Amino acid sequence: MTSRNLRRALASVAVLAGGLLFVSDASASVTNTLLTGSTGTFTVSLPSIVFNNDPEPGAGCSTALGRGCNSDVTTNTTLSFVGGPLFVGEGIYVNNNDLTLTAPSAADANQFLTFAAHPTLVFSMSWPPGPGSPNTNCATASGNGMSCSIFAGSPIVLTYINGHTSLSFGVVGKASDTGVAGLLGGSSYVGGFSQTITDFLPNGTVPTPLNIQDYFCTGPSSIPGGGDTCTPADFASGRSITSSQSGSFTVTPSPVPEPSSLLLSAIGIIMMLVLGTGLLKSCGISA
Repeated sequence: MTSRNLRRALASVAVLAGGLLFVSDASASVTNTLLTGSTGTFTVSLPSIVFNNDPEPGAGCSTALGRGCNSDVTTNTTLSFVGGPLFVGEGIYVNNNDLTLTAPSAADANQFLTFAAHPTLVFSMSWPPGPGSPNTNCATASGNGMSCSIFAGSPIVLTYINGHTSLSFGVVGKASDTGVAGLLGGSSYVGGFSQTITDFLPNGTVPTPLNIQDYFCTGPSSIPGGGDTCTPADFASGRSITSSQSGSFTVTPSPVPEPSSLLLSAIGIIMMLVLGTGLLKSCGISA
């Protein structure tokens, strides 16, 4: 091999190694915790959770999607990202307003949370949300901390608290400060939304998990003394509960990758080429 060919090979491997070094140093920059709240509300029914308009950020609030806002950033948010921080009260748009039992489109799933003043910050959502509780007999959720879900497969967990109910559901996904294109290598987050129901239900009953199950579902219980079961007609009934909501999402940055074996091999090849070039020159071999 001539020294010219060696130099060409050396240049090619150097470019490869440089690219690998660049990849190995890349890491997601979003980290810490986002807290959300709303002066608006969300409405829960059997087939969906709808995030209603939030007037707090202002009637003209819009995110990068060109849509209104239905939540906002609250105090004690510590989210850190390139281009941050978020502003307290900054408007947030949540997943096309609607989480249903049907998987969202790829576009909605990749833009689960978008922000009014930070268009490159985006949270995706892995489908499905939840999971809910494996217990669907809400008659057993009658003591503090005891939980159930209204029907099998529901992502919503009802938890009894001193005669009323905390309703919650979890989500996981990715966060990126470089838009949707950055989600693949983005930070991972865990979080969810919750609402505390203390007011009487629309049917006038106290908001315990059992009463909530019986408000939504009218089918006979499959367990003696258990809550009612949900029928297809119940899913189409339009019965719902509306309340305020809050959210918490904690982001963990992806670890910086260790130099790959391919990178180490490339470095070894470069060293060999450098030594080989020196040996050829010492022997008087030229291009």
